[in-house]
Amino acid sequence: MWQKSLNHQNLSKEEEENALKKAPSLRFRFILAGMLVIGIIAGLAINLIFDYSQKLADLSYDRLLRSALLQMDENVGLMRNEVSIDIPWSAFATLAQADEDRVFYKVESLEQGFITGYQDLNSEPPQPPKIDQIQFYNQEYSGEMVRFAWIQRHLTDPETAQTVRIVLGQTRLSREEMAAAVTQKAVEVVVFIALVAITLIIIGSHLVLRPLHRIERALEERAMGDLTPIVINTPKETHHLKVAINHFMARLQTNLEQLENYTADAAHQLRTPLASLKALAENARDITSFGDHSVDGTASERQRQALDNIVRQCDALSQTVTLLLNQAVVSHRLQTHRLEPMDLLIPIAASCREQAVTALHQGVHLSLDCDLKETLILGDSFSIQQMMQNLIENAVRYSGSNAQKATEVIVQVNAFERFYRIKVIDYGDGIPDDEKERVFERFYRGRYDIAGSGVGLAMVKDIVDHHSARLQILDTEPKGTTFQVDFAKFRFDEGVL
Repeated sequence: MWQKSLNHQNLSKEEEENALKKAPSLRFRFILAGMLVIGIIAGLAINLIFDYSQKLADLSYDRLLRSALLQMDENVGLMRNEVSIDIPWSAFATLAQADEDRVFYKVESLEQGFITGYQDLNSEPPQPPKIDQIQFYNQEYSGEMVRFAWIQRHLTDPETAQTVRIVLGQTRLSREEMAAAVTQKAVEVVVFIALVAITLIIIGSHLVLRPLHRIERALEERAMGDLTPIVINTPKETHHLKVAINHFMARLQTNLEQLENYTADAAHQLRTPLASLKALAENARDITSFGDHSVDGTASERQRQALDNIVRQCDALSQTVTLLLNQAVVSHRLQTHRLEPMDLLIPIAASCREQAVTALHQGVHLSLDCDLKETLILGDSFSIQQMMQNLIENAVRYSGSNAQKATEVIVQVNAFERFYRIKVIDYGDGIPDDEKERVFERFYRGRYDIAGSGVGLAMVKDIVDHHSARLQILDTEPKGTTFQVDFAKFRFDEGVL
């Protein structure tokens, strides 16, 4: 599957074959699971059939055994105060229907003792004896398993009364033969049904997986770069897969468009300072070439100013490249990393420490105002640290634009019932109301007299949106700008936001 995609990834044919061999087979799992279920059901069915055939054979032959026992019982009587029995031929003729079986019997009186039959035959039934109630049971005798029928009843006449027991047994050869015949026929039917079911499962697995192959072919036949949604009809079971693929391709298309726009904008922004840098360098070269003709030192001063401009443009270019790289890293992390519980104060404090020296060089006092010991949220620490660095750097830059007036930037962190609030407060010139929404546009700059790239606040907006936070731009009293960000608290009791 996905052979074209693998080829695009420059995988060798051997690597493709190894990957295909190691990949689990959905069809094999489907067939194996079906065979396992059918095997279990067939095993249970065969076991039930075996038990049923045994009971059926016993039920059939027990009727013959009962009939013979009752015939013997009818011919038991008292003669001269002694028990006598005339065993009828019909009783053995009834049992003779099982021509391979042997018959054992015993007649005894509890008062008189053994009367006739096999004297060593055990006449005690496995269950407590009950008068005039026939018991059937299996017991080993003479080296083989025998089915016995047992009955006990009272004989009375005016002069005496005695209790007579009759035990009649028959070997189980015919019973086992009958049970085996019934079981064999039933097992053949069960095996046939199981084979038919497995065949249907194999055919059904091909039909079930056909929509997946249709989706595969639809994707493989597409031209490179075609990320339009899949419009083929699929069953309900694969509909969600198709929807997920379409959503993924839509997100991929959006990311590619953003990457293309971002690359184009970045290239344009990089070309501008580079062109300026080239022009300034050429100017400096020309001034150096003709500097010897100047008497009053004007050429040297102009050269110094040109070189200063080159340095500032280099700084701006370096800053832009750094921000673009950070933007790329943050975008990648936001798409590939899960949000995890973290302490919000850690990236905030780290950002303040990193920007403190830069702020002092610009005559700005940077301070962190927070009394909280722990601020747990669900987020990405690296991204939030980049967000804070951009907010603080932006506040410091615009606060220090007036070098004659020292000012300060305050970072506040406060806790509310359901969220933490971060404020980055500066006392600079502020942002006009009509520009507060545009400052988050990529490469937008409200003032070109102050160094900047126009990328930082756009990155801040992306990070805030990814964390489902709320960002506001407020006016600082009496003058300046306050960036306010609210992050929802992470609650351990619920484990969710």
